Amino acid sequence: ANQNRYHYAVFARRDVAEGDVVVRSIPKRACLSARTSSCAPQLRAEGLGGGLALNIAIMHERSLREQSKWHGYFAVLPDRGERTLPMFWPPSALRALRGTELAAHVAADAASLREDYDEHVVRGLCVSCPEVFDPKVYGTASRESGDENVKADSGFERYLEAASLAASRAFFIGDVFGEALVPVADLFNHRTDAESVRVFGADVESDAESESDAESESDAESESDAESESDAIDPYDAPVAGALEMRARVAVGAGAELFNTFGTQNNASLLHKYGFCERENAHCTVGLDVALVERALGVDATRAAAKSVGLDLDEEGYFEIAPDGVVEDALLALLARARRREGEEDDPTSESREVRAALADVLRLRLEAYGGEEPEGGAEARRREKKNAPRVAAPAGGGAVGAEGCARGPRSGVDGADADAPR
Repeated sequence: ANQNRYHYAVFARRDVAEGDVVVRSIPKRACLSARTSSCAPQLRAEGLGGGLALNIAIMHERSLREQSKWHGYFAVLPDRGERTLPMFWPPSALRALRGTELAAHVAADAASLREDYDEHVVRGLCVSCPEVFDPKVYGTASRESGDENVKADSGFERYLEAASLAASRAFFIGDVFGEALVPVADLFNHRTDAESVRVFGADVESDAESESDAESESDAESESDAESESDAIDPYDAPVAGALEMRARVAVGAGAELFNTFGTQNNASLLHKYGFCERENAHCTVGLDVALVERALGVDATRAAAKSVGLDLDEEGYFEIAPDGVVEDALLALLARARRREGEEDDPTSESREVRAALADVLRLRLEAYGGEEPEGGAEARRREKKNAPRVAAPAGGGAVGAEGCARGPRSGVDGADADAPR
């Protein structure tokens, strides 16, 4: 079956008490990482690590099909990667991101993924280890092949699919091994600020800290020593030992879905890495790029004001508006200094007409960046559209859906990207 059509979720078959072990043991040797992959010797010889090595390891193991020890695991993953991620969206869907910070990230990702693949796979592994990384499959030959069974640039497409699985599903399993695909654990969907389970075993120190806020000075010293030791360990030399387990952090009734958490993230981050947004996400912010401020105030005035208040705009990059609408103090201070009248000793207050007008100019430019046309009926039409929109759970957990979303039935391919694009 085409696994792009299905999503997964985990439900409690009985009442679960706080602290109950939900998943007893997931051995780290069963997790797919650069260290545990069959191409680990080649990755090590090439000096590759981190996310790049994980992407290549996943790509390689998927190409082995039945010969891979993770063949059964891959059988329940989307066979074309996580197509809901913006990296796979067609231009028509990407237009929905115009003006957002995410649009720039997606464009930068496309360039960096291509660069990494060409440098480390095509000109690296395909040259140094052609017996494992066949140039006809992964190299430039795949683009120029006359074989009808070889799709042009199919190697890079495989790499993108692997990168999408890593982005949407990888867990941190320890300082030595970094991130890995973790069977079973990735079946649990995400819920911001309301997870019901957590993964333990990645780091003993982190687990102990999450269980208790109290930590002695000797414990802190031991943790520091352990971190120093892990920094010195070559992950390709480290023995693969230990296991992860999942425990309930709150009581859950029979029949309820069990949720994990991918961390506290805004919707731009969730969409970028996991391919979905949450309708009620209290951590969404609005970014205001320094370039917008410079357009509103003038470059010279902005730079002079920033220097005067001690702001390094090359370091800061952008300012934020918090979820509750509070504007970052640093931006208000910058606007106030820029609007100080000649001869006056004090800056106008953040509530002054001058500062509010300057802020309004910046926000107007921010809104203009989104482009698009105002729907007929204006703001009132938008409110009606939002009110009448169906409340359906969006895909979570790298393509898995929550209880409400399961009622939607199968979805496939890029259709999911269109459905999940920001409204």
